[in-house]
Amino acid sequence: MLSVAVAALITFHDLPKTSWAYPDVVLLASAGTLHGERGGIFLPTGTVSREQAAATLARVLMLPAARLPAFHDGQEVSPTLAADVASAVGAGVIEGTTSGYLLPRAPLTRAEAAALIARAFAIAPSAAPLTFHDTSDVPAYARGDVAALFAAGVVQGDAQGNFEPQRHVTRAEWAALLLRAVIAHGGAPGVPSLAAGSVVATDPPNDPALAAESPLGGASGAVEIGGKTLSLAGGALVYRQGAAVDFFAIGQGDLAAAWIGPDGSVALVEDLKAPANDPSQGVIADVSPDAIYMDSGAEFTGQAASVSYGGETLTPGSLPDYLLWAKATVQVSGTGLAVAVAEPYAIDLQGAIESAAQGALTLRLSTSSALSPLVPALAAGSTVEIETSARTEIAGVGANPPQTPAIGQSAQVMGYYVGNAVAADRVILSQ
Repeated sequence: MLSVAVAALITFHDLPKTSWAYPDVVLLASAGTLHGERGGIFLPTGTVSREQAAATLARVLMLPAARLPAFHDGQEVSPTLAADVASAVGAGVIEGTTSGYLLPRAPLTRAEAAALIARAFAIAPSAAPLTFHDTSDVPAYARGDVAALFAAGVVQGDAQGNFEPQRHVTRAEWAALLLRAVIAHGGAPGVPSLAAGSVVATDPPNDPALAAESPLGGASGAVEIGGKTLSLAGGALVYRQGAAVDFFAIGQGDLAAAWIGPDGSVALVEDLKAPANDPSQGVIADVSPDAIYMDSGAEFTGQAASVSYGGETLTPGSLPDYLLWAKATVQVSGTGLAVAVAEPYAIDLQGAIESAAQGALTLRLSTSSALSPLVPALAAGSTVEIETSARTEIAGVGANPPQTPAIGQSAQVMGYYVGNAVAADRVILSQ
């Protein structure tokens, strides 16, 4: 059963959950920034007018009230948008032509969209050269803005390497551009129900060890985004690159946005982690008997799989669960999959701290750890070298958890098994 927060999300009849634009539109619509049409539709492929774009930016940034200048076509501004358009003009977000026309009903181009967003969010133009195949078509006034927004991850080119500066922006594309600008900005005053920024931490962390104890959207789930710690609502949805993913795919440092519902919990999260340059390389996010899914969003299907690791080749009837979160490369051969595992995940190593130094720990195991067929069994009493880094989370017990472990302190370590050591993601200390 969905929680109150999930039920309060604003959705549209013509925008299914499988649409690439679903999280962008729903996040901003639920935050009160984007408005749909009558009948519960959004018209995602419709065009965006200059006045609509100016009005949404004014609402997002809560621009101060202003008087609309006397444009020759000022009477064409829609009455319902006039106040917001005047605020956008007053703040210098949108400008008229040199001949005194605002052109409020004209469709917005991608070049104009870049210029509006850069001005609205005070993003300084960049002198970096553009590398799009159609760079020569980008108007001079927008080149610095396009370069700056490209570097910030707000705009990007198409699959052919073109920017298409003169193409009209669709309503779905405008939602995506606007949300990415808000995220890059770390939030905006006009959308207080939207948490945006870098993912600081997740609880449970992004490892499968706790998956059974805290299923997707479970009440114990939480995520910290842009300095706000948020609890997950039951049935919460998580998206990455327009595709639904598991909550455990969210990682520290990823740029993300989350809608905060009336009860204070989160019903929808969008993680904007960029896909791997090579979609066949990365971390295995999910497996099934005939498919493997990478954290880049790539999906590989096949009737058989062979798993290679450390010179050993395994041929399971189905891809095993222990491959979750292993770093791997996938090759498709006919109807089969060849999975080369580089660093399988080591979970639930428990023991006592034998030694501690900068960047390294030695853990003496209190219980044996079979781990998986890809990792040697470790007997109780044996020692394991633990590598830590600035990104390793050290979690203690009590109101004032220790920042560094003490000799003899009990610990649970989760991380990647590399050679004879474990590169730790998380160390949980016990008293």
